[in-house]
Amino acid sequence: MFKHKDTEQNQLIAALKSCPLFEALSGGELKEIIKIAHIRDYSSDEKLFDEGTLGLCFYLIVKGSVAITSEKEGKAAVLKEFGQGAYFSEVHLFSENYHTVACAAKEVTRVIVLAKPDFEDMVKIKPRLGIKLLLKFLDFYGEKLEKLYKENRELKQKYPV
Repeated sequence: MFKHKDTEQNQLIAALKSCPLFEALSGGELKEIIKIAHIRDYSSDEKLFDEGTLGLCFYLIVKGSVAITSEKEGKAAVLKEFGQGAYFSEVHLFSENYHTVACAAKEVTRVIVLAKPDFEDMVKIKPRLGIKLLLKFLDFYGEKLEKLYKENRELKQKYPV
C-alpha cells in the first residue's frame, strides 16, 4: 500500500534533484519542497496557462512535454518546446507579471508546480532552506544576465549604430 506512494515521491525527488536549481539540496530539503509543491497531471493539448493570465508558478516537467506558444494573427505559433526534466516560468516565483505566452501539454504530462505564495511561506517557515534556494536563484539569474550582456555586446559589434 505505501510502496506506490514511496515510489512516486522518489520519482518527484529525482526530478527535483536533476534540476540545476535544486541539485545541491539534501534529500530532506527536497522532501520539504515536495511538501509545498503541487503535482499536476495534464492531458494532451490541455493548457497549463494562457497568454495574458497572471503568472505565479514555477513548473518542472517530471514526464511528458509542453509547447510554449504565442498568438500571431489568430494562430498559435510554437516558440519553444520543453520535455522531461525541463523547467520554466521561474521568474514568476519572484514577480507577479502576466504570461506573455501560453503553455499546453503536447502529451500526457506530469509537472511539479511551485506557487509563489507557497514558496514565500516556506522561506519564512524554513529560513535556512529559503536562503539556500534564494542564493541559488540569484546565481541562476546572474548567469542569465551575464549571458544577455555578452549577447548584447556581440550584437552591438556586429550591428553598430
